[in-house]
Amino acid sequence: MKNNQTILAAGILGLLALLYYLTQTGSVDTKSIDSDLFEFDKSDVAAVSLFSNGSIIEFAKDESGWRLEGYPVDTVRMNQLLNVFSDLSIDRMITMNPDKHRKYEVTDQGSRFRASDGGEKDLLQLIIGKQGANYQETFVRAESENEVYAVKSNLSQYKSKTVKDFWDRSITQFDINQLNQLTFNGELNYRLHREGPVWSYDGEQVDFEKVVNMIRPLENMKASNFADEILAENTFYQSLSLGFEDGGSLELTFYLKDENGALLLVTASDNDKIFEYSKSGLNRFKKEIAELLPDPSPTSS
Repeated sequence: MKNNQTILAAGILGLLALLYYLTQTGSVDTKSIDSDLFEFDKSDVAAVSLFSNGSIIEFAKDESGWRLEGYPVDTVRMNQLLNVFSDLSIDRMITMNPDKHRKYEVTDQGSRFRASDGGEKDLLQLIIGKQGANYQETFVRAESENEVYAVKSNLSQYKSKTVKDFWDRSITQFDINQLNQLTFNGELNYRLHREGPVWSYDGEQVDFEKVVNMIRPLENMKASNFADEILAENTFYQSLSLGFEDGGSLELTFYLKDENGALLLVTASDNDKIFEYSKSGLNRFKKEIAELLPDPSPTSS
């Protein structure tokens, strides 16, 4: 009789432990979890929002591509964002208990991701929680749902992003073949001019290929970041005036970010942003005319 009571008590305790586990963790048969629950077709997305730390980043798509606060978005970074969230794979359920939301940082006040078709249809509304212990997963919860899941992705990186992390960092974008004039003023001073296939350096003919190889990086200059303003202590360093065959022009002005630092602040006449650019990036243009003259013809012995 005593043995039966012991067995019964153990069974009750086991059942209570199981009920506690189920209610506190939300554990279910993993086979019943839809691992693709959050997936959506990224080609349907026309608007994306990231909410974090009381701020919101809102992306909008138009015929020219993605824009953020009216400014073009970096295509690679935007594709990475969409790829990550459109292809989330659920690893396991963590809990169904709303009292556990704070523990996993998935409360209604937490960081959130939203993707929509630009109209009434939301493709995904997801609360981004903290990272798992292995840093390869993130705890998430769909808005208006209690279930907390672990997904196989590091989403926490998007909780601290700003608009500057997504803006297109292109300072220049043009076809080098359309360029026919460059004037350098500042730390280095000279003028390059092209008539047809002939480049001249301060009026003296130089080697076409050497000039093109030198100036090709101007075709697509990339900033390292964006700056908020240019102050009085950011002294002038260099200017580049570019002229094109169609009569267009572009003015680039470089300022020292720090007196002895390695970064420059850059403004472009066709853009209202202030870019940061490596000071060493201008070293490739420090050419004397002797370096651009044609190589002497080989002499026969």
